[in-house]
Amino acid sequence: MKLKRFPDDFVVTEVCSREVTSGRYALYRLSKRSIATLEAVQILQRSWNLPPASAAHAGLKDRHAVTSQYITLKNGPRSGFEHELFTAEYLGQTDTAMTAHDIAANHFHVVLRSVSDADAERICSRAAVVAESGYPNYFDRQRFGSLGPSREFVAEKWCRRDFEQAAWLALAEHNQHDDASERHEKQILRDLWNNWPECKQQLSRSHRRSIVTYLCDHPTGFRKAFALINADLRGLYLSAFQSAVWNRMLSALITRSKGGTAEEELDDCVLIGDAELPMSGADHLERDATMPLPSVRCKGLDAATRQLVDVALQAYNMTLPEMKISFPRDRWFSKALRPCVVVPENLTATRMADDDAVGRTAVSLDFQLPRGCYATMLVKAVTGLSDC
Repeated sequence: MKLKRFPDDFVVTEVCSREVTSGRYALYRLSKRSIATLEAVQILQRSWNLPPASAAHAGLKDRHAVTSQYITLKNGPRSGFEHELFTAEYLGQTDTAMTAHDIAANHFHVVLRSVSDADAERICSRAAVVAESGYPNYFDRQRFGSLGPSREFVAEKWCRRDFEQAAWLALAEHNQHDDASERHEKQILRDLWNNWPECKQQLSRSHRRSIVTYLCDHPTGFRKAFALINADLRGLYLSAFQSAVWNRMLSALITRSKGGTAEEELDDCVLIGDAELPMSGADHLERDATMPLPSVRCKGLDAATRQLVDVALQAYNMTLPEMKISFPRDRWFSKALRPCVVVPENLTATRMADDDAVGRTAVSLDFQLPRGCYATMLVKAVTGLSDC
């Protein structure tokens, strides 16, 4: 089975509730193809000479897809923009920056290609079950793009105030998403860590080199050096770790709901982030069940939820009071309730001929999900495959 064989095989359209009024923020519909959200936004900011902090959006849309989403730019021009990979359509002015709360849902059109007839029948059958019972609302692997081969989270070291290891993971550990330039720069840092003058000599001009420049003058000043890492990147590190803990909480809840203990392992699992998580079991949970995103900011947890948090954090030898950030305080763990189960709206699965593979079948999935839910998790649920 092939997912995202072509960009048109994965189409995402945001449903936005933001209204055009007046104010300092220009609202745009960003329609893109084969480019990441942040990359497109950075091109806009450079072209219009706007600072990095001017942009706001409700989420990151997949690079290998055709997507439509909304962004605001503080003091942005009242005109559109065209690029070979995206367009920004000016919609009007608004008085505040875009947030996730402005997004009501996302529409998806997903095409699975090179499917056998037997698998197509199974997918359509499982889709009917998912449409009725839903699936576990895990954060999917896109959330964990910062996780390297060590499987150590930057934010976990950050919480422990191990700023040197946090900086090493953020700046030097290689990652499957790195391009050739990134791999080269990270290799220099791994080879010459703590030899800061030589590092600076070999690194090209980049955010890493500016941090190394600071370390040349303050060789053990990892606390401040870590704070020099881009604040948005540090926010992503926090989200990744918090999401991994929440996924483990949901795994434990599913285990408990099936009559087991919160600590026992299940066979029907999928690898997401750094954990094997059970995929079945949504039908054992209440439709409206929610759990808080874990951190020290969670107050007044009931005993059952606190047990789930404690079990999840055991994997990191951490307790809930330790899951906090003391420095720098420009980023913090999110505070919110997340649904445990996703029941997609208007899910349909349609078989058709695969025009890219003679003799094979394609399956088209159309559905709508609430904001913050992953379409790739739905694909995992209806296909039974873990590598979607």
